[in-house]
Amino acid sequence: MSDTTPKELIILNDNHKKIIDEWFSMLQQRQGKFNGITYNGRKLRAELRRYSLSEFICSQAGHRILADKLINNDSKLAKTEVHYYALKIFANVAAFAEKNNDKSPFAAQLSEKIKGGERNYLSELRFERLLTSETPEEFCQRLIRAVKLRGEKGVNLTSLADGIFLWMQEWDAREHGWPADTNPFKRLSVRWEMDYFSTKNNTNTKTNTKE
Repeated sequence: MSDTTPKELIILNDNHKKIIDEWFSMLQQRQGKFNGITYNGRKLRAELRRYSLSEFICSQAGHRILADKLINNDSKLAKTEVHYYALKIFANVAAFAEKNNDKSPFAAQLSEKIKGGERNYLSELRFERLLTSETPEEFCQRLIRAVKLRGEKGVNLTSLADGIFLWMQEWDAREHGWPADTNPFKRLSVRWEMDYFSTKNNTNTKTNTKE
């Protein structure tokens, strides 16, 4: 695969995906296992939701055990402030997901049509607002809304997490006045726009064919 072709993941890898999948699966169960330990996953999920958009979320067990496995070990994610902040946002957002659906990238799922209608799960205007979020708090809040809109259809949690880590990395670079990546396909806005509008175009093509 060439550097001009978007790769599925930029920062995370398949090992991180397994960790996220196991963590989210545990959150859906009253007696769920994560990293060999049994937890009341639904209680942990409820706590994450309760402290959403709050600094207290970092002290919740649901967040701590994910951080310990995903960053505070040898998973090759650097122990940086940016990564910890990205994980905080992810735990905030993922707690509101009803299902882990990895059939397509997260941004592509946002432009899918709601069953029985012509509306996208997330409108083009709201999608553009999501991409132009100016602060981590704003980005997190808009992501939570997008995930809630997907409802029982679920979202691709690893794709979502990778996007959050990449967004935080780019935000940190802007805060320090560092240049953006010269490869546009490694920029979140380009990657998510390609996924979002590719799904929309495919949907339109199928509709036109039927006509």
